Amino acid sequence: MSRDRDVRDAIQTALVATNAFDGVFLWGKPEDYGSGASLALIAVVEPESSTQDDRWDTQTTGGLLVTSRVTITLYARAEDPQIRDEAVELLLDITANALNGQSLAELTLPGSTRVVSWRWAPPAPPERMIPVIFSYQYIVEGWEAYDTTP
Repeated sequence: MSRDRDVRDAIQTALVATNAFDGVFLWGKPEDYGSGASLALIAVVEPESSTQDDRWDTQTTGGLLVTSRVTITLYARAEDPQIRDEAVELLLDITANALNGQSLAELTLPGSTRVVSWRWAPPAPPERMIPVIFSYQYIVEGWEAYDTTP
């Protein structure tokens, strides 16, 4: 079955497994959860957008190719601007190495699972962040085959 939330959970699991992050969240920063803002190396995985395409010559049968994007916002917190910039850039490289080319949740197509872009947000001492756009594709086998289980 196909669900974007399963992929987001798999992204979180893969990033946690790197042991590079103090916290990996599926929405909001630690302070949004009532935790302290003292965590220095953070990732937040949030849904961005999805499209679906019928790549076959049928009208309502066959699989649908779903292309989804999530934003993985990487944060590094440190008083020294060079240390925080180097730390957040390292998190970017770790994220790409952990996720690129993977079949996440045994669902995504490895050849289209990758970091596609990122940008450096202006520094907001003691924090620097890089929002990363991560894209993946999977196939829904049938037009009415979306997973509706809770």
